[in-house]
Amino acid sequence: MPLPNRPCSRKRTAVLSIEKPPQIPGHPHPEVLFRDERGPCPAPVRIARRALDRQWLIPDGRLIDRARSELWQADIDGQIYVIEQHAQPLQTGPALLFTALVPDMHYFNGNGGRVLPFLHADRTPNIAPGLLHHLANSYGLQQVLPEDLLAYIAAVTAHPTFTERYADDLNSLGVRVPLTAAGELWREAANLGRHILWASTFGARCINPDDGRPAGTSSSWRRLHPEIMYAREIVSATLPSAISYDGERQHLVIEGGIFTGVTPRMRNYTTGGRNVLDSWLGYRSDRTAGKITSELDRERPERWEPDWSRELVQILSALSRLTALEPQQAELLNRIIAAPLIDVAELTRRRVLPVPDHSKHAHTGADHTFLPGMETVDGQPPEPVDPLSLPDDPPGSTLPKPHSPVRPNPRTRRRRGPA
Repeated sequence: MPLPNRPCSRKRTAVLSIEKPPQIPGHPHPEVLFRDERGPCPAPVRIARRALDRQWLIPDGRLIDRARSELWQADIDGQIYVIEQHAQPLQTGPALLFTALVPDMHYFNGNGGRVLPFLHADRTPNIAPGLLHHLANSYGLQQVLPEDLLAYIAAVTAHPTFTERYADDLNSLGVRVPLTAAGELWREAANLGRHILWASTFGARCINPDDGRPAGTSSSWRRLHPEIMYAREIVSATLPSAISYDGERQHLVIEGGIFTGVTPRMRNYTTGGRNVLDSWLGYRSDRTAGKITSELDRERPERWEPDWSRELVQILSALSRLTALEPQQAELLNRIIAAPLIDVAELTRRRVLPVPDHSKHAHTGADHTFLPGMETVDGQPPEPVDPLSLPDDPPGSTLPKPHSPVRPNPRTRRRRGPA
């Protein structure tokens, strides 16, 4: 370390302080330098590396660059992570993505992003106080479950029509969701959204076999999508280099191996401009995917792994379900926009907004530290909300009147939260 160039009668010693790597909640590592480690390797865990791309990670804080301890602490049963691209404007593809696994900060399209856990680490929902009660009053329901709100958000935002319609608004940070005031549209969207969450998490969340959403297994995917098959084996002594698509037969061809039932929409599915299948295959071909930041990036498998074929069938099945739902989502969005909306003014009048300061802290334990991207949402128990009744409503009326959605100025920039 260089020292100031000035006369000095005493010898100076520069000390470089090395910060200890953080412990990953649930995956502690010994307090020794990794170069001195002699213990066994921790069992790898699955993470969400890129959109619909599940990869394996050694959960050791000494090996991970910028491990986000708060996200690992929120890795609990039933968790669903909501991911925005956030760093750049969106023009195509879904506006929000969902995963049940701890996501990489570049999950959306390999270029930054923001993660919002649906649940706090103490299992309370990450929702503004009073919002669920207000929605229940608006729709004439006894209660609105937190999962219903998340499913509604998925139905409304996770498709290309939403992104195209609100492209100007998506130039500013954060996705704003039109909130219907019509109970029947709410119920329809919540039901549709459960299918999106189920497919996005590969059948790990929103499981309901009676509604076509069984637990995600290889056998269940085959039953649901018999048209998607690994019809011809990939035979290669090295990683594949030849990847093509036969649109007429709907075949994805990888080094002579054939996967059937791949529609053009599935083949061209993108998130933030990044083709999902090309990205997934890029990590499993002889082409180097992503940036080379160290020699570790050059460490790659030597040949196609059999497990990849089974996993690709699952990805294709998830894409089949997601793309099949897009027309329903587009039609539903049109009806939501044409019907009365619950706007910012109404939520402000009902004391749901602004979110109180005491509710801006995430619940991660006794210290209540922040979760990334959670500065404006909270899971505190809701405050009492009066039954919905506008000033001009007749006595006893609880039906909301039409409202014009309050859309933010696209030039307005909000403070960018940590990714």
